[in-house]
Amino acid sequence: MQVGLILSIPLVALLIVGCFGILNSKSIISSLFSLDVIDTATISIFVLIAAYSGSQTPIISDGPRYANYSDPYPQAIILTAIVIGFATQALLCAIALRLSRSTPLLRYKDLEK
Repeated sequence: MQVGLILSIPLVALLIVGCFGILNSKSIISSLFSLDVIDTATISIFVLIAAYSGSQTPIISDGPRYANYSDPYPQAIILTAIVIGFATQALLCAIALRLSRSTPLLRYKDLEK
């Protein structure tokens, strides 16, 4: 069994757990945690797909010129996704903090009233 397959099974399970967490959450805080789990699982899956065995970092050195380099574009996109995910979580936490002044438990049923 390949290492990529072994690592992808828990990551897909983590993605499914995050989706069920959002669907079954009763408060905003649990939805935020579930969204963070989904974000982490998605980024980890893309990192697992982008990294393959035998590849080297694309740094110019005195070594062989035509080595098997990994593509830097998925790495840049993943780094951008991490920053956007962090900014989204920070914004949602600030909104939840503002909402907690009126409804301390942050349940969806209390927000509907």
